Amino acid sequence: MLRKKITLALLVTGIYSYAQNDIDVMRYSRLSGGGTSRFMAMGGAFGAIGADLGCAAYNPAGLGIYRKGDIAFTGSLRFGSNNSTIYNKTTTTSDAGGAFNNFGIAAAWNAASDPDSRHVISFNVTQLQNFNSSVKMSGYTNSNSIAKDMLNLANQEGYKNLPYSYEGLGFDQVLLDTIDKTHFYSLLDTKRTVKQTRELNTNGKVNDLNFSYAHSYKDKFYFGVSLGVPQVNYESTTTHTEADDKDSMRVTITSAPTSSSAGTYTSTYIDGLPGAYPQYLGFNSLTYVNYFKTTGSGINLKIGGIARVNDAIRVGFYYHTPTFYTLTDQYYESLSVSFDANPGNPNYGQYPSNGGIFYYKIVTPSVFGFNAAFLVKKIAVIGVDYELVNYKAAQLKSDADTPNDFSTINQFIRDNYSLGQNFKVGAELNTRPVMFRVGYNMQGSPFGDAFAGDFVRHTVSAGIGIRSKKNVYLDITWARTFSNETYRLFTTLDAASKIKYDMTMISATIGVKF
Repeated sequence: MLRKKITLALLVTGIYSYAQNDIDVMRYSRLSGGGTSRFMAMGGAFGAIGADLGCAAYNPAGLGIYRKGDIAFTGSLRFGSNNSTIYNKTTTTSDAGGAFNNFGIAAAWNAASDPDSRHVISFNVTQLQNFNSSVKMSGYTNSNSIAKDMLNLANQEGYKNLPYSYEGLGFDQVLLDTIDKTHFYSLLDTKRTVKQTRELNTNGKVNDLNFSYAHSYKDKFYFGVSLGVPQVNYESTTTHTEADDKDSMRVTITSAPTSSSAGTYTSTYIDGLPGAYPQYLGFNSLTYVNYFKTTGSGINLKIGGIARVNDAIRVGFYYHTPTFYTLTDQYYESLSVSFDANPGNPNYGQYPSNGGIFYYKIVTPSVFGFNAAFLVKKIAVIGVDYELVNYKAAQLKSDADTPNDFSTINQFIRDNYSLGQNFKVGAELNTRPVMFRVGYNMQGSPFGDAFAGDFVRHTVSAGIGIRSKKNVYLDITWARTFSNETYRLFTTLDAASKIKYDMTMISATIGVKF
């Protein structure tokens, strides 16, 4: 067997080509939305309704409708139930946990020169994205082993260009080998059936700190601006296992080797190979782990305006600049391969051996929002918001500490992503001291689909609110978010899982008007 020699060139190539791609960019470009329970119960359609702390992260002009101060905290319970289907088998994964949604405070006062106009300042922390999710897919396959994917990549790259990540790990742990340095083969028969399982576990959040100012001009025009400082904390662990649980890949020794004879071996699992690996006897199982954690922060600006057409109609708009993120990835890959001769002592390797670190930047696309609100005296209100997000404009950028050329990925984003559309609608019925709310939120796919198709997210919601005579209020909301996704397991193989994401959230807000 030929083992690979470490060179600085291969080490640099492996580090620099490791993780960042269009998926990383879209993760922080698609914000699922958060805010107060009232805000979420009405689908987030507050662009022209206003007077809610949730407006700070969307249309800060809505803060200008406040006539008095407000302070509130929102938390929630989340229940996930995700289904994945692969190789005609469906697996359900459930998880639950608590989450922070929003904390904010706003203060309003009349303008000294014009008592019909007001100033409002506000500080808010809003969770724009919650990444907590678990997915498991499992089934039997005789054509889509990870060893086959590694084998295909290794043969494309060649021995001299073999990286240390992924297929390089397969080579180091004797899942792959080469005799002549020109052609690789696998010690796992890629035509045999293996039990394959993949688990996707993510957690983390994006919390957006917003420092906002809004102005009401004679209660007819409202203007607002927010400086946003989103904080990123994301963790992903992908665990892929394969097992020869039917023991179909075993090497049978027909005559024992001696010091003078190599012996005769019958290999039942590698077509065309001599029996050169009796010390392994046959493939038993493998576990591949891909882990990374992303931390960092960004900065953006949100501006908006609202006009009161009359007592029954308001219209508004908002614009979010691109968010400029500075991020750090900590990462590693590991591979463990065991053989029948000694399944309790697997070959194990990790790359990088002590973990890697990578610095980079992401620029998310800008957002345009158009809004309308329809009021029926003080009895009811309906809000409608429509957003446009140009995902083609998203991009990766290099950091001076770890320079890289992202031109290929950025061109891929421009060629394959599209203009996204988001739609929100919500209604509230005021029967003081109790209020009833319903809402719907559609987040379109970054590939252009809206209302139907993969990667389109739907959220339906309902809630109630209670207002006391002492300006204390309690809001409770139920919301369900669901979407479909096609997840591809490998680079060179046509193995895909259909995933149905389903998350239910129950949130509560406690607040005081002052």
